[in-house]
Amino acid sequence: MNSENSEKLEEIKRKIFGNIENVSNKEDYSIPFEKIEVFEENPFKKYNDEDLKELEESIKDNGLVNPIILWEKEDNYIILSGHNRFLALKNLGYEKLDNTMYKIVKNITYDEAKLILVDTNLVHRKNLLPSERAKAYKIQQQSLELKKSKRVENFDFENSLNTGKIEGQEDLCHDVTNDQRRNIYRYLRLNYLIKELLNMVDEKRLSLVIAVEISYLEEYEQKEVLKYFFIENKENLNMEICKKIREKSKKMPINQEVLQLIVDSVKKPKTSRTFKLKFKEIKELSNKTFTTDKDAKDYVIECIKFYEENNISKNS
Repeated sequence: MNSENSEKLEEIKRKIFGNIENVSNKEDYSIPFEKIEVFEENPFKKYNDEDLKELEESIKDNGLVNPIILWEKEDNYIILSGHNRFLALKNLGYEKLDNTMYKIVKNITYDEAKLILVDTNLVHRKNLLPSERAKAYKIQQQSLELKKSKRVENFDFENSLNTGKIEGQEDLCHDVTNDQRRNIYRYLRLNYLIKELLNMVDEKRLSLVIAVEISYLEEYEQKEVLKYFFIENKENLNMEICKKIREKSKKMPINQEVLQLIVDSVKKPKTSRTFKLKFKEIKELSNKTFTTDKDAKDYVIECIKFYEENNISKNS
């Protein structure tokens, strides 16, 4: 990470943790695991076994470097950042969080909680799946729209490295390039994909740009595309075919027959039909000799013209 990004990350941390209260300043205030809940709308998936094991080993060697952020709500605590760290601690046999392992945020709305969840994870997580980014940006966009693009002052993450402007969503854009904005818009489009196709993007079986094209189709049309190209494997899906499918969908419903026609139109060579006639074959019908292919071609054409003209005259 370059120095500019490092400074932005530190600024985000100050804004986040500067408004989060560690409730255990007086004495050792531990929170038992049974009072801790996961966030219901968490768009980020759990680590796989290998990554979780690596996290457990890191905690064994270095302790919990980044504290878990908890939202104090009534008598319980909801995890806003640190779901995998919490799971790793459970696997290591911990039964409670001591005062060095967490930060507390209180007196916020549900939408503010979602913004903290998304912003902190977008900053800290290194390898996010496309589906995770898509859902995170969607939560971010919906929360900002609900707030009329104005975040609460105490939770203003304007300089988040991962936010950007999407079609007039001005508060979703801060210090990002046009390429970053374009990518964020692409990720937002993934939310319109059916689950099977979205999983294929995560599995790198479907590229982001092709997935965006498919996202403009109706759900039943996406299922037709899934069946034709991936279940029955009738043809490889490329950008040229995708663009034709999307264009055709504006005029008629997409089904298996239409997909076949589109694929055939792309595969068919756009050249005129030709046939060859050998000198020997002409010689059998005429005593005329030719020195070039052009001479032979011109002679055959003249013969056809003469025949057609005379044949028409007789019929008339």
